[in-house]
Amino acid sequence: MTVIVRPLPKAVLWDLDGTLVDSDPLWTAAERECVIAHGGTWTDSVADPLAGASLTTCARVLREAGVTLPDDAIIRELVNSVVRKYGDNVPWVPGAVELLTALRDAGVPSVLVTGSPHALADRVVEAAPAGAFVGCVTGDDDVRDKPDPEPYERGALLAEALPGECLAFEDSPTGLASALAAGTRAVTVRAHARTVVPEASDHLTIGSLADVRVHAGRLELVLDE
Repeated sequence: MTVIVRPLPKAVLWDLDGTLVDSDPLWTAAERECVIAHGGTWTDSVADPLAGASLTTCARVLREAGVTLPDDAIIRELVNSVVRKYGDNVPWVPGAVELLTALRDAGVPSVLVTGSPHALADRVVEAAPAGAFVGCVTGDDDVRDKPDPEPYERGALLAEALPGECLAFEDSPTGLASALAAGTRAVTVRAHARTVVPEASDHLTIGSLADVRVHAGRLELVLDE
């Protein structure tokens, strides 16, 4: 077991789906249902590029799989489906609420940086520990999609920090590329990821958010080995 100790960042920037909440199964189910309901064919070659993709990209992939709807209708159907599947409970990943609380108590603000729409991001922010989040960047905002660095640059701005002062938590190659391009430090979380992010020297890899804790003004991370 390798434990890495780092100074607390000025802010933490969070991907949503698969990183902070275990919503990837909900998105996969919604995408599969959409394809089957509208004349398409669901295969692994359809599912694979959807991991970490923006809603615009998801719509394009589903149309290529045979869905006979325009992009905006596909996006609306996917979002409405996932909102219904959320129900009354946000499916937090293990350790998420505890880490958000510890960061808040240590004076470290969190910002949500996601390609999901405000309808879902707002649900998560409202369910989070009070005061944990100071803002969110979503797929509804006028920003370029990941892997462009703009979402994480905007997230740092909302936290009143420079990107290099922030730590990003991600679970997909697309999101990781966005965070690193923005200049943030990054940690990939493997537990609920739909795709595996290869290990590299430019980011740390953990198995779960339960492997991170705030202690004595520092951040302790148990690496996934």
